[in-house]
Amino acid sequence: MADIASIASNNLLISGIRAVAAVIFLVALFYMVKIYQKTKNTTDIWLLVSFAVFTAFLISLSNSLEWYFNMNETLDAIGEQLNVIFSLVWIYIAFRFISLRKAEEKA
Repeated sequence: MADIASIASNNLLISGIRAVAAVIFLVALFYMVKIYQKTKNTTDIWLLVSFAVFTAFLISLSNSLEWYFNMNETLDAIGEQLNVIFSLVWIYIAFRFISLRKAEEKA
């Protein structure tokens, strides 16, 4: 019987879990776009959130392929760059939320 550590370190299992995460982010992207279409006349914050979710989808896809191809360095570098973009987008989203709140307080 295989032990838990060998099962958990199976590259195909990890790749599959990350692929499922990518699919979930893809579904979330479609919901974010629908929300943006409903609110685009009042705010564009959901467009930014949609972009962040799309970036999360690309990160999960990159990580899944990286594990599938046994720690491919190119896919690892792509994933790292996407993580930086994801972080910058969420910093900007936080800034926009703070700006919206300050604008509401002044009004």
